[in-house]
Amino acid sequence: MTAYSIVLQSLYSRLCEKTPEGITLPTEWSSLSWHQAATFEALKDSSVDVVFNTAVTGDGKSLAAYLPAMTSRTYTFAAYPTNELARDQEKQVRSYKNKFQPEYDPQIYRLNAAILEEFIETNKLPSKQAGLLNRSDNSEILLTNPDIFHYIHDFRYLRRNKEGKGDNPNRLFANIDKNYKLSVFDEFHIFSSPQITNILNAILLIKHTVPGKQFLFLSATPNELLQEFLYKAGLKYRVINPVKEGGYRFSLEKGDKNWRQISQPIALIFPRNLEPNSRSSYEWILENAETTILRFFQDYPSSKGAIILNSIAAVKKLLPRLKEIFEPLGFKVRENTGLTGETEKSKSVEEADLLLGTSTIDVGVDFRINFLVFEAADAGNFIQRLGRLGRHEGFDAYQAYALLPRFIVERLFEAESHPLQDGETYDRLTFSDSVRSHFAFVNEFEKYPQRWGGIQSACVYSELLRLTHQYPKAAQGFGNDIQNVLGISVKKKFGQIKHCQREGKQKVVDEARSFRGSSQLNCAIYDATNRDEPENERFKTYNLPSLLSNFTFEWREKEAFLERAKKAGVATNRFEKALCYLKLTGYREVREDWHFYHTGEVGEIAKSGKVQVLKGLQVWQPHGSGRNQVSKKLSSRGLVCFVCDRDRASVRATLGLPIHFQVYALSNELNDANPRYSIAFGQSALLLETLAWHWKPKEDEGWIC
Repeated sequence: MTAYSIVLQSLYSRLCEKTPEGITLPTEWSSLSWHQAATFEALKDSSVDVVFNTAVTGDGKSLAAYLPAMTSRTYTFAAYPTNELARDQEKQVRSYKNKFQPEYDPQIYRLNAAILEEFIETNKLPSKQAGLLNRSDNSEILLTNPDIFHYIHDFRYLRRNKEGKGDNPNRLFANIDKNYKLSVFDEFHIFSSPQITNILNAILLIKHTVPGKQFLFLSATPNELLQEFLYKAGLKYRVINPVKEGGYRFSLEKGDKNWRQISQPIALIFPRNLEPNSRSSYEWILENAETTILRFFQDYPSSKGAIILNSIAAVKKLLPRLKEIFEPLGFKVRENTGLTGETEKSKSVEEADLLLGTSTIDVGVDFRINFLVFEAADAGNFIQRLGRLGRHEGFDAYQAYALLPRFIVERLFEAESHPLQDGETYDRLTFSDSVRSHFAFVNEFEKYPQRWGGIQSACVYSELLRLTHQYPKAAQGFGNDIQNVLGISVKKKFGQIKHCQREGKQKVVDEARSFRGSSQLNCAIYDATNRDEPENERFKTYNLPSLLSNFTFEWREKEAFLERAKKAGVATNRFEKALCYLKLTGYREVREDWHFYHTGEVGEIAKSGKVQVLKGLQVWQPHGSGRNQVSKKLSSRGLVCFVCDRDRASVRATLGLPIHFQVYALSNELNDANPRYSIAFGQSALLLETLAWHWKPKEDEGWIC
């Protein structure tokens, strides 16, 4: 037997018995789902601060979020974790507006860092602050990302001099928060404790300065840590949970019309004996491109499919191979990754017969497919990616291949207490529970909020002390809440900040205040690999470790790179602080072996157990043009990092680190086949430091930085 196979039943969502007062549905709609109506009612209750909607993937959580905006003048600020999801949701919201025809004609605008820079340059505005105020003043519905939401409430866009004089702290956040009644956070479960803490700080800031606002979190798996924090802060929240309320069925009795089908039955196949490495899935796809993938398209004409992988490099290498097989037969093969240009991204989902992508398309994006091949980094990622399939009727068959390491397949089908049986049929909810309980453990970094998250809280508190005239009780209220929630002393956090500054480690404080990390290892690249890509879309950013592992590149001088970007009409602000400037020339067939190298006493650095700002790092790589220049640039920059006296594989296996966690091999020898140390950068360094005490129990040294 080369694979195990099961069938997942259809899924039906319960409709509400009566449309809530205040909603007039479009003529082609008969009813809302129960959870949509319940969410609308919860948001009408002014005593509720936060609402969680936990409906399953594909059950219309987006409509639940925008019903208030479509039926009353509820200005909405919505945050999406990926640019592709924001793009997808912009189309969705515009379709809602077209169907509901709200009288106040809400203006809808999508905003990310690149769009903001272009908007500022086009309109000759003086700053990002001016751009944000302009967009919020002219957009009743603003779709952006949680990073921008965080930085607004972390006072990052204020204009101040070195002495801290300039804009008042409420110059931006208060004006924006006054505009929007509801803030929506979609797919928030993909984030970890640093992001949870930062969003909590923002919610509490708003609570004590612009009260009366509401927050809606859309996630099939609500975050228990966030709920615990809200409870401790005295914020009232309501969970809309269709599973607990009997909101789902897997089959219907004849004539039962009170249910809506939200997922088609799926044949789910688990290939056996895939090794737990990055190349196994790539090789399986190549081996089965004609016999399995193409065969499905031929057996079921008009099919649409997707392949979702963890590695951009794997997608890039597969793309020409699959085009050679599919396109002569009339099938369009397209890509959508973090290195795909905006033009290709905007067309890929709609145009492709077979779409190759990464996490850019697995988070919430609704595309019409009946065939799926996917990898999964963890249980949540598995359920998320499988949820892309079966959302639309009209196909003859729905089939998925889950490319999982054999040890996980063995847990599901062969272990003593295995939950799945080859050839059996399962309902979606039981199956999802089985996946969660038998997948590999992923660390949630529960100690991070208290150890490092409180630094950002202290900075917010400090800004509120400057606003006692406008908000007399805000600083005290925020301080009391955050100390109770995180179990910290704001005074001690100020001491930790001062200590870092005295030690020349302001970068550590900056890292703790960041949302997803400061991208210390990001390089500016000119992508020469896609001849059809417009010139202005070839200028991108990508992280150095992935470049070293998977790509070939050439060195470029900063001035020449920026000059070429300007000539192409590209705003260059986002490239100014890049680690280095490179021309991407191709993709490696075999992943390159390399490691970080440091001439100092690496063992002593690891023994300290502290987050460092370290200079002198280099990379050792057996091949590759430009590596000497990269090492020179890397060596001169002070990087926030944490050095561990365990090898990379041991660290990952023991601590359950997420797949994209920034931890790499480190040695004090150049040609070292088995580096005994590991090094984490940026926010990953802070996270790893909270776990390293697992090996080195000791008293807290006070200022661990």
